[in-house]
Amino acid sequence: MALPKLTVMKHKLSLPSTGEKITYRPFLVKEEKILMMAMQSEDPVEMVVALREIIKNCVESDINVERLPVFDVEYIFLQLRSKSVGETIDLSYTVPDEICEVDKKECLFALQIILDDITVEKTKEHNPLIDITDSIKIKMKYPEIEMSTSVSAGLTGDSSNMVDVTFKMIEGCIEYIMDGEEIHKPDDYTEKEIDDFINSLSSAQFKSIQGFFETMPKLRKRVTGKCSKCEKENEKVLEGLADFFV
Repeated sequence: MALPKLTVMKHKLSLPSTGEKITYRPFLVKEEKILMMAMQSEDPVEMVVALREIIKNCVESDINVERLPVFDVEYIFLQLRSKSVGETIDLSYTVPDEICEVDKKECLFALQIILDDITVEKTKEHNPLIDITDSIKIKMKYPEIEMSTSVSAGLTGDSSNMVDVTFKMIEGCIEYIMDGEEIHKPDDYTEKEIDDFINSLSSAQFKSIQGFFETMPKLRKRVTGKCSKCEKENEKVLEGLADFFV
């Protein structure tokens, strides 16, 4: 006699990047196990790999997870977490120099967040098409989860290595370079040629590219925490998936 099959409820969400609707199921014990093992490792690369595997398992629509922008991946995971474990999470954090009026130690600010209230925030000034000169423009694309894995692997704490990783990410996010009506795609050029082009930019031109990353869509929510002892309040902006699971 076969064991009974459990019915799993299906849900829908819209991808923040495109508005495309996808169908997913809550994660099950096997996905929770993947997540717990990654969290125990405290390895950012393991976490990215776990997110990718969980989303692949749970999303039933035909999407290429490796090609999704990081903020899409983070948003999908929050929705999975909400429907699988619970719609609220409890967070606590400290702020340097915020001394509790009761025990004279750092205030421990606590708050509860409703996951369904968290959205991907888009800024009005964000523009993926960057003017380098009057005739030269760079069209940027969002970092994908595969790129995030590479970046996480490269961030070893060595400042010179972090610079190299940052430049590699920028180069990897160039969709094309437009010179007048002529389009240049990175795949048509060597890595050195792209390096030389980036290194030829002025500081102001390079800063405008950095602005693309600083203003791109992110999971973001402004919250108010309250000290669990003296009830002092603190306002904090949470950004990115890691901030919601501190």
